[in-house]
Amino acid sequence: MRLRRLVTAALLAATMAGPTAAVASAAPKTDPDDLTDTKYQAISFGMSRQQVAAVIGTRPHCSGTGSDGPLVCWAKNQFDDQTGSFTFNTADQLTRKEKDYAFAYAWYTRDLPMIMTKAQYEQQFAVGDTLAEVNARIAGTACTDRWVEYPGYPSPSGWKTMIQCTGTVSEAYPDIEFHFTDGVLTHKTYYSRNDPH
Repeated sequence: MRLRRLVTAALLAATMAGPTAAVASAAPKTDPDDLTDTKYQAISFGMSRQQVAAVIGTRPHCSGTGSDGPLVCWAKNQFDDQTGSFTFNTADQLTRKEKDYAFAYAWYTRDLPMIMTKAQYEQQFAVGDTLAEVNARIAGTACTDRWVEYPGYPSPSGWKTMIQCTGTVSEAYPDIEFHFTDGVLTHKTYYSRNDPH
């Protein structure tokens, strides 16, 4: 009887340890079929939903593969909230691609100095600047194109993009955005927890 209790206790302990072991073994891992920066850049406007999914990889790391909504794909791994999303028109042509905050942040902060200050934001960028002018001024800083959109695809007219930057640690890593239409800066925003707004 005592032996049976010991065996039962051992089995119970093993059963209870099972989920813990499973969680530990489910640590985030990079998969060759996850969305990467290289794959994101290779995805071009006009591609079909199926073509975009094929660029990402053969395993099911995307949601919305057979629906009318955006195609959302995991970047790095499924356990991190890092995704890229892709929107299609009624002709099944890619018209918009976007990096979520975590995915974008992982890219644009890597090995780049966070040197944009509020003074630089206010003095170096003005509505009416071209995308080329802004890109020249932000070169080497922690910025990325968060999203690009061609609402009238295949027409390039009215295309839009938003560049997001992060600033200095002394200003609480402000969220800086530059919005463009047809390659011209239409508005910009700066938000920091240090701001009284």
